[in-house]
Amino acid sequence: LRLMQLADTHFRVGDDTTRATEATLRQLVASEKPDFIIHTGDFVNNDNKKKVEWTGMDVINGLQTPWTLCFGNHDYPVNNAEGCLPLDSIRQKMETGFQGYIDAPTGRHYCYRYDILDGDKAQPKASLFFFQVGYAEGDRRISDPQLAWFKQQMENDKQRDVNTPITVFVHIPLMEYRSLYEAGKAEGQKGEDVCFDSDTGESFKLFNQSGRVVGVFCGHDHVNNYHGNWQGIELAYGRVSGWGGYGPAEWKRGGRLISLDLQSPRPLPDHHEVF
Repeated sequence: LRLMQLADTHFRVGDDTTRATEATLRQLVASEKPDFIIHTGDFVNNDNKKKVEWTGMDVINGLQTPWTLCFGNHDYPVNNAEGCLPLDSIRQKMETGFQGYIDAPTGRHYCYRYDILDGDKAQPKASLFFFQVGYAEGDRRISDPQLAWFKQQMENDKQRDVNTPITVFVHIPLMEYRSLYEAGKAEGQKGEDVCFDSDTGESFKLFNQSGRVVGVFCGHDHVNNYHGNWQGIELAYGRVSGWGGYGPAEWKRGGRLISLDLQSPRPLPDHHEVF
């Protein structure tokens, strides 16, 4: 199964960056032929004070590949600018995209899972989990209701005798990404500080305790692209995919291709950058 992670497209009001990002995405899909696209957030600058427009939705829906979106901090309609949209309206514009959510007393949270099935077998071969992050100070992390949902999912799976490996996708890196690099266990480049924002370490703790999470893929930091194994979990940055956000012109835009070998008894995410 070929998964294409895209990150931080930051689609803006019709300028050359949108056209450049579209060309990048079309080339990636044509060359790599992914089965599924996973966008790990900051799809658009929905928090802008300037007009927000949605050409980017036409671009990614036009790729004719199923996709999903983990909301990032810039995807929120913070300033109520012309053209901005609430999160659920963004979800409904995903014509070839599929996204789930839970409704909790604290509101709607866009956490959900995909179980990868093998033919008619009842037990999945692998599972993909998706989380959103907030935008305000103190909320730029996987929220407590989402972590409670994750714990409940693990309990439900125990009752169903499901023990598949889990690959997690989220916009903002966990604080363990910094620990990984400082310990000298990372491969790749670190072009900026690890901006784990409001993360407390609780997310990684729960993922590790589950014994099932084998990989976490994030975006957010545009000029970090390193990865490595931390306490048995692969932590990896996606490659920044869009030209609408910060980053030097010589920093190539692309994606991260993640392959799951479904013939393996325990499919683990094998990944590399693609351009």
